[in-house]
Amino acid sequence: MTPTGWDRVVGQERAVTLLQRAAHRPVHAYLLVGPRGSGAEDAARCFAATLVAPDDPRVWDLVQRGDHPDVFEFDPTGNQILLEDARELIREAHASPIELEHKVVVLFGADRLRDEAANALLKTLEEPPARTTVILVAERADRLLATIRSRCQRVDLDSIDEATVGAALALDGTLPDDRLVLVARLSGGRLDRARLLAGRFGPLRDAFLDAVDSLDGTGAAVEGAVEMLLDVVAGTVVALEQRQAEELERLDADLEAAGYPSRVVGARRRVLIERHKREHRRARSDAWIEGFTAIESIYRDALAGPGARALNLDRAAPPVHARGAVAALDASRTARAGLIEFNANETLTLERLLLHLPAPGGSGRPPR
Repeated sequence: MTPTGWDRVVGQERAVTLLQRAAHRPVHAYLLVGPRGSGAEDAARCFAATLVAPDDPRVWDLVQRGDHPDVFEFDPTGNQILLEDARELIREAHASPIELEHKVVVLFGADRLRDEAANALLKTLEEPPARTTVILVAERADRLLATIRSRCQRVDLDSIDEATVGAALALDGTLPDDRLVLVARLSGGRLDRARLLAGRFGPLRDAFLDAVDSLDGTGAAVEGAVEMLLDVVAGTVVALEQRQAEELERLDADLEAAGYPSRVVGARRRVLIERHKREHRRARSDAWIEGFTAIESIYRDALAGPGARALNLDRAAPPVHARGAVAALDASRTARAGLIEFNANETLTLERLLLHLPAPGGSGRPPR
């Protein structure tokens, strides 16, 4: 069962109560602060839907899908939010609502604002149009300029504990009990990651650990593992591509039924297509990160030793010495940085990583 409405925001009763109260007499700008996976993004969408149409299920559905014309989401893929990004957000904040009486502009990752972009937003945050509310979402408030923080009503969301993640997964009803406990353990308190591991990232995680188990110190084993993992990573975005095609078809049908003018139709389609491009890039990047995290987790279990609390409840740690476990963690960190930060070649990065993983029982000294 997929949660809808405010029940999507799990384990954040205090923050939900504050936002529901605030919706009755909203101020001009809000700052939602919470660690990744805490539900801050879902909370922002629920709050936005409450502001524009609290009792309309159709609007709630569109807002939660990111498809309502009067709730503009800005979620840049880069490491920084630049001045031109801020200017686009300002233009949206000053544009009139299309369908309803109120408009909401949501900026995810606000703690990535560069100083010049943040300064450009100050006036809009302090004096937005009367019919517009701005919501900033950030993991770390201290990375935002004090002048930004002072212009927003702040709402904090807490980290989620393992038991709460497990309870939410149980309500979703998609996993057997043993897998549910495993996924909750691996999630690190992130419900978004737990749900990915319960879905398309579950086979991905298993495949990366199978690859580790298949290594025997030969190049042939590495070559076979690389070929298998490249196929698995590519497969993680197939379902996303299908969903995106369905979303575009649904949007076209909704726009035709609503009778919007052609300029609005074109603008809405462009927004969705650009969002799909960002989602696709992020999905492939997230798949690699999840794969590297799986490798790191199994060698973390090896380094911690048999008496420690294991992350991978379904697998024994590889029989390597401490030096080998440390070498594996270093190799995985290098691979992550190469792909995510420097856009390195996927095949070569994966080959190098697997070649640097220690053979079972080995000291883990990397090849020269």
